[in-house]
Parts: sequence; C-alpha cells; structure tokens
Amino acid sequence: MDALEIEHLCSQLYSSGNNEQMRLATQRLETFINQTNCLSQCRLLLDRAVTPYTQFFGATTLIKHFNSISNQPLVSFTERYELRTYILEYLYKHNSSLAQFVLAELVKLYSRLTKNSWFDLNPSTNNENYPFQTFTDDLLKFQNDPSHFSVALQILIGILSEMSVPNDEETTARAFTKHRKICISFRDTKLIDIYLFACQYLRDVIVNQKKTLGLPTELNDYPKTIHTAQLQPDYYIVVEKLLTLALSCLTYDFLGTGSSIHDVDISDEHLTLQVPIAWHDHIIDGSFYRLFFSYYFLFSNTTLVPIAISCLVQLSSVRRSLLNTNERLIVFNLLTYGIRSILEQPGGLLSDEKSLHEFCRLIARLKSNAQLHELVRIDNYPLFMERLFRFTIDHLLSVHHHRQYHLSPNTLHYILSFWSKIVAFLSHSSKLSDSDDSSTLHLLDIYVPQIVSYYIQSRLDALNNDDILYTELFDNDQTILQQQLDMISIMSRLDYNKTCVLLCNCFDDIAQQYQQAANSETVERRFTFLIYVLGCVIGARGITLSSLSMSNDEQDLFDGELVVRVLQLMTYIQQKTSHENNQNTINTAITTIATDKKDSTPYSERLELAVLFFFEQFRKQYVGDHGRSDKIYQVLFKHLGIADEEQLLSIFVKKLFTNLQYSIISDKLIERTVGCFSDLTHGYQSVRKLVKLDPIQYFINNHTQDLFPFLHHMLTTKRSHNSNISISSWSRLRTTFYTAIGRMLMHDFRYDEDDDDRAEAFMKPFTTQCTRLVQIFKEFPEFSLINPGQFLGMNQFNPTLASLDEIQSLIIGITRDLRGLCSSLLSKQAYNSFFDWLYPSYLPLFLKALYVFYDRMDVYNPLLKFFHELSSNRQERLVFDSTKASAYLLFRETSNLLYIFQTKTLVHVNNTIPESDGNLYYKSKLKPITTCLKIIQTCLVGNYVNFGVFHLYSDPCFDNCLQVFISILTSIKKSDLLSYPKLTSAYFSLIETLSIVKID
Repeated sequence: MDALEIEHLCSQLYSSGNNEQMRLATQRLETFINQTNCLSQCRLLLDRAVTPYTQFFGATTLIKHFNSISNQPLVSFTERYELRTYILEYLYKHNSSLAQFVLAELVKLYSRLTKNSWFDLNPSTNNENYPFQTFTDDLLKFQNDPSHFSVALQILIGILSEMSVPNDEETTARAFTKHRKICISFRDTKLIDIYLFACQYLRDVIVNQKKTLGLPTELNDYPKTIHTAQLQPDYYIVVEKLLTLALSCLTYDFLGTGSSIHDVDISDEHLTLQVPIAWHDHIIDGSFYRLFFSYYFLFSNTTLVPIAISCLVQLSSVRRSLLNTNERLIVFNLLTYGIRSILEQPGGLLSDEKSLHEFCRLIARLKSNAQLHELVRIDNYPLFMERLFRFTIDHLLSVHHHRQYHLSPNTLHYILSFWSKIVAFLSHSSKLSDSDDSSTLHLLDIYVPQIVSYYIQSRLDALNNDDILYTELFDNDQTILQQQLDMISIMSRLDYNKTCVLLCNCFDDIAQQYQQAANSETVERRFTFLIYVLGCVIGARGITLSSLSMSNDEQDLFDGELVVRVLQLMTYIQQKTSHENNQNTINTAITTIATDKKDSTPYSERLELAVLFFFEQFRKQYVGDHGRSDKIYQVLFKHLGIADEEQLLSIFVKKLFTNLQYSIISDKLIERTVGCFSDLTHGYQSVRKLVKLDPIQYFINNHTQDLFPFLHHMLTTKRSHNSNISISSWSRLRTTFYTAIGRMLMHDFRYDEDDDDRAEAFMKPFTTQCTRLVQIFKEFPEFSLINPGQFLGMNQFNPTLASLDEIQSLIIGITRDLRGLCSSLLSKQAYNSFFDWLYPSYLPLFLKALYVFYDRMDVYNPLLKFFHELSSNRQERLVFDSTKASAYLLFRETSNLLYIFQTKTLVHVNNTIPESDGNLYYKSKLKPITTCLKIIQTCLVGNYVNFGVFHLYSDPCFDNCLQVFISILTSIKKSDLLSYPKLTSAYFSLIETLSIVKID
C-alpha cells in the first residue's frame, strides 16, 4: 500500500460522509495497521503527508499501538525513546502548520509514551536516571516565541491529563496499580514545579499589563476599576493555556484514586483538594490568590477570567488538615477580600455568564470549606456580608436582570446554597453572638429574611407575564424549582414569623384575585408557585429542628395557618370542579365534592399537583409515627373545625379518591395521586387511623371500575393529551394502588367469620373478572404441556365473548391488581386465604393466558411478575397446613408457567425479535428472563416445598423447572450480562443459590 493510496483512503474515511466508502476505507487501512513495520511506516506518513487526515491517521495508529501497557515490551526502549524524540522534533518543526485535531493527537501520543515508559531505564547505560522523566528539559527550546511556547504548554497540559486520569486500557487491577504508582511519582517529582512555572509566567503577564496601564506593579491590592486588556492573538492564547495549565495542576488527582475532579459522581460542593504537605507554603502564600483575582480586574470580559476564578475555586477547597486555625483565617481573609473587591465592581461578571457562574461556585465552595464561626472572624465581616447580600438581591434574584445576561439556574443554585448552608449550621448551634470565640454578630437575621422575601415576591411578580421563568421553574418535573425551594425553605426558618406573615399575605392577595379573575391562567401560575413554596416551608420543619426566632411549638402554630389556607383553596377548587362537571352527583360518601363520572376532569391540573405536593410535605412532618403535634390542630380547629389527625386524614383521602374518580385526567396527576395514597399507608400509626375512616371502609367494599374509572381495563384510550409517562403507566399504577389497599385490609383482620365475610366482599370484583375469564377461555381448546403443538394458532381462532385486545387488557389488569394485593399479604393466614381463593378456581387461567398470548410482552411480563410475587416466601408466609398440598400445587403451577414460557415465548422471541432493536429486545426477552430467574430463585430458597417428592411420584415439574433454568442459562450472552445490571444481579444470585441448595 503506497502513500498516495493511504492519502486517498484517509480522505474517504474522515471527510467523505459516505458510510459505504468509510467502511471500505476502514477495512483497507486495517491491513496497514497490522503490518510488522507499522511504526516506521507511520513516521513516513507523518513526514510525507499532504492532508491533515493522513497526519491524523498516523498519530491515531501510533496511539492504538501504544495504548496498552502490555504492548510496551514488544517495542524496544531505543525505538520508544527515538519515537518520542521524533514527535517532539516534529511538533517543533510543524507547529504552525498543524491542524488542531492533529496537534491534539500528537500531544496525546507524546503523553502516552511518557507515561507508559515513566520508570524505564536506558539498558545501554548504567545511569539510574529515567530518560522519559526529563520532558521538562526537552521543552525548554519551545520558549523562543509564542507559537512554540503554546505547543509546549499544550504538551504539559496533555501530560497532566494523562498522568491524572487512567486510560481505557488501565481498568484491570494490575494496570491500575501501575497507573497509581506513576500518578503519585509524577505528583511528588514534577507537579509543584509545573504549577510554579505557570504561576511565574502568569505573574509576569500581570506585571506587564499593569505597566501598560500605568498601575503599581506590586500584587498587594487590586485596581479600583476593571480593565479589558487587548493582547496579541498569539500572546493571548499563551496566557489562556498558562491559566489552563495552572488549573490542571490544581485539579490533579493527588491521591491517585483514578477519579477526575470533573467526575459527575463527585459533589461539586463537597469536593476537597488533597494537596500534599509540600504545597503548604504555597497555599498560604497570598501572592497566588492576588494573582488569580488580578485577572478579573485586568482582563475583564475575556475567557481568561472564568479560568482564573476556577483556580481560586480549587484553592478554596484545600483540605482543612493542611492548615492550622490561624493559617485558615489568613486564607479566608485573602479569599473574602478578593470576593468583596469583585462585589464592589461586578460589571465584569454581569457581562460574562461563565465568569458569573465560576464566581458563584467560589462563594459556595467558600462555605463548604469554612464554618460560620470561622467566617465571622475575618476582617470586615459585616462589610463582606453586606456586599454579598446586595449582590444577591440586586443581580441574582432579580428576574429583570436575568433577562439581560441569561443567568443560569445553576448559578443561582450556588449562591442560594451559600446562604442556606450558613442558616443550616446556625439552626443547630447556639447564637454566635453569645459564643466566646467571636464578638462579631453573624448578621444573618438581618439579611436572610430579606433574601427569602425578595425571592418569593420577585418570582410571584414575574410569573404574571414571564413565560420563560414559568418554563424554567416547572419544566423537567420541577427539578430546578425543587432545588431552589429546598434552600429557601431552610432559610425561611431563621425568622419564621416574618416568613409566615409574608406567605399568608401573599396567599390572601392571590386568593382574592383568583376569585375575581375572569381569566385565571396567570393567577393560577402564581398560586401554583406559592403552594410549592408553602409545601417546602412545611417540609423544612424536619430539617431545622431549632430556630433562633421561636420554639418548635410556635412554629407549628404558624404551620397551621399555612395549612388552613391550602385547605380553603382546595375546597374552592373542588367547588369550581363541581360546577364545571355540571353537578351530577355520584359517590359522595368518599369524595369531597359531587362529580360526574362521565368525561369528568379536574378544574386545574397545575393547582391539583401543587396541592398534592403540599399534602406530601405535610404528611412527612405531621402524619405517622413520628409527626405528632397538638399545636397545629389548635389552629385547624379554630378555623375549620378539624380537631385531630383522623379528621384531617379523612379530608386527604377524600381528595385523593376524588382525583381517582376523574375519567379524563393526565398521567402525571394520577401518578402523583396514587403515589400519595401509597405513602399514606406506610407506618403502623397511619394505617391504624386510616382503616377507621368511612371513605376507606366504603372503598374496601366498592373498589370497582364504575367507582374509579382509572381501574377500567380499556380506559387508557381516554386519557388527556398531556401525557408524560408511557402508554401502560395507568396499568402499572394498579399494582401500587392495591398494595396500599391490601395493607389497610389486613390491618384489623382477626380471621374470624366476620373477617371472612369482609374478605369475600373485598374479593368480589376480582371474582367477577376471573369468572368472566373462565367463560371466555372455555372457547379456547385445551393445551398440553407435553405436546404444545396441539394448540391451534391464534390466527385461526377468534373468540366470540370478547375481542383479543379486550381479553389481553383484562388479563393485564387482573394480574397487576392481584400482584399488588399479594405483596401486602405478609401473614400466613392472609396468604392461605388468598391462595384458597385463587386455586384451583382461577390460577390455571393464567397458565392458559400465557399459552394464548405467548407472543405479547404486555401480557407475559406482568404475568411472570405476578407469579414471582406469588411464589415469594415473604416473612415465612408460605406455611401451609400439614393436611394440605398447597405448597406442591403452587410450585407445580409455577413450574408449568415457566415451561410454557420456555417452550413458547422464548422460541418465538428468538425467531422474531432482532438484537439490534435494544429496547424491544430487552422488554421481549431479557426482562422476562430476569423475572424467570427470580422466580426459580424464590422457589429454591423459599423452603416451603420438598423437591424430592416430585421425583418420588414421577412428577416432571421439578425437572421442567431445571430444564428452563438450563435453557435460559445457555441463551444469555455475556454482552447482555455486562449491559443490564438487573439481569446480572438475578443471574448470579441464582447461581449462588444453586451452589448452596443441594439437589440430588
């Protein structure tokens, strides 16, 4: 293969855009890569390349060759060192003509060679020096002009990245051990020198710039005004790379753990810079802090500023153990003085979003590494807090300013986290003004309530006509709104009296507007936001256990005022809903209003969701085993006549059941409603009170699809267009719903004759549906497990009592309902009663259902999950009387189900579902296989059946179960195990179980 052909193939590979040409070019170039003289050929390509694509191919080929550490011994030390020297000379000679992507690959190759040969000695000499560790000396000749110096800096940045972060080939224990050894060696021998080298040049830049502006050259103070420097393009690139190099040094993996400072798994607010003790003198040296702060004042509105502030962010995160108390105070003074100087001249921040973001990160990181009692000791603490407060109010919380410079919600998050963390620290400690180590007031009681007030009022005012803010707060499942309100709610507890007065006044004003407004769209937005605020404020009761302004009992009284207003709003919404739905009365025994079951819909979905959120926050603090408070009910009784928790729970339950009665409702609202109802049934005290309520008792005896349309198996076609979850989401919610109902049903059961009648009445809707299935399946021919081919194909048979789609929906609904109910039956008596109802009358129906709908994943997935729940011996509930064969019958039916799945479903899936369709392949094959593995494991570890009996009486069901396992075991690919964690867990859990259980 000659050079011209390689040039042509590289052009096709990287620039043609034709997939077929790229594929053919890749195949041809692979023959070149596999040649024995690949190294020398790549050097020839680099020397003779006409296009940058050929240079790029040569560099990437060399990287692939040296990518694995195991390949290094295949190339002699001399060849590797000569190649490294060649690359350096090539970069020096061609730096101005290289494309950026080629330069990046060559730098990566040089860095990879340096790292992989870090501890290699020259075998031809007795010198104990390491030749590959002399890269800093090799780069000295690059300092002649800016273009060469820029390349040298890029090489240093590349080496830092290579040394700090393990590459793809360094994942094994042995390779990672070597990586860590090299990483630590580089840290101890080279890192500090590179950092000081970068800072020295950066200091020279500042001195030269000050001379140009006629300012004093000392780094003792900052200019009184900000400046925007105009540098030559080449020189500007050098300065930018110097700052990047300094930042790379500060973000180095000092511990050699293999994690980068930018890893998403590491919380940005809790990151600590683990510098070694050798850095101590440089960390407390104020010249470094003043150096990076100076870039804000001298190079404002440039890309240099965010990098310089990022360096300060890292310096503010140095581990506390490195410094003593006095040294920490020195560092805090340096940081806060620089921050205060910027706050006095914020113009450079407001015109640059990235600089503003990094500056707010610096403020948040300052609090993460400093305690409040340390901050109050800094010089001019009152002035610092006043400047920060004014900046927060004037620029960060002002929605008007947001529109001017596009403030990111993440930027606001950092500044709010600073204030909320200080308040959280203060709420769990004594007053700092009374402490012995500080005579300075913290001043938080002055500033924080104003921030809370301004945040709430500015958002309420802006929501009148600001669609951008509404979208920002309420999109993405209110994630941004939730984060902001979590911090605001903590801050609100500092002076709860002022906060509640503000919230009550705002609520009353908006309520009056809501009643009078003809077009309530804008008012509803404001009301929605305010109710979310109220919910988070209530939820903060459990976070801030003590407040400087009032006791917990006094706070509960104010919480009561907030709850009263939300309940009054809920009543008003229900009245409006009743009016919209023409006041056709049904089932007022369990609802707060009269609704029409036909085409009924909530009056305002956004308000309904906000009210549910408020209820959820209130439940966490005041309902259940740990939320008792009598003070709040004094307020509720005074205004609404609600005297205790039972009455309030009754209102909540009626509201939830009202939502479930709507026939047209969005997915999000019904999902939240069912979720709130399920959460209410957790905890002994909650269930004990719920079962006494008339709405609950009414529902237990009347849980039909006529009462709750969302339980109708064919209702999914009538849902609102405002869908946010998948098509079968309503069906999935049935499991959660009946799990909650089952908890309450079983609470007071004593299993006497009266309870048997109650259980029979509760199961009546299920009995009706299963009886209908019995009649439907009589039209289907009987199947045989021995010869499945006897069953006719469904394309040759059509039932007359119901369509196949209706039968499918009926089966899905009943299996999800029974699965939810079964999961709540945790006692022996309850499970036995349920199994007696299920077998032999109805359990065989589900086997026939799988045989009929073997090719429909919407049927067999919930069906398998139901059997998994049915066969799970939770809390030793599968203990049957010695006179009954229930345990053996249960296992036999389960084994038959698995056998049908293996002989029918798996065969169909293997023949029809392509692996290329990842989502369909997982749902059709891997997901049910995972459930089957779980079923087999629960049967083996359940300890409720003697498997030897089946062999004794020649029953093949146990052998069939093992056959299914072996069939599944051999069909699972290694790639699938590595790609799907749930499958991996089920697979190896079953393998472990089989290694423990003895099977003869």
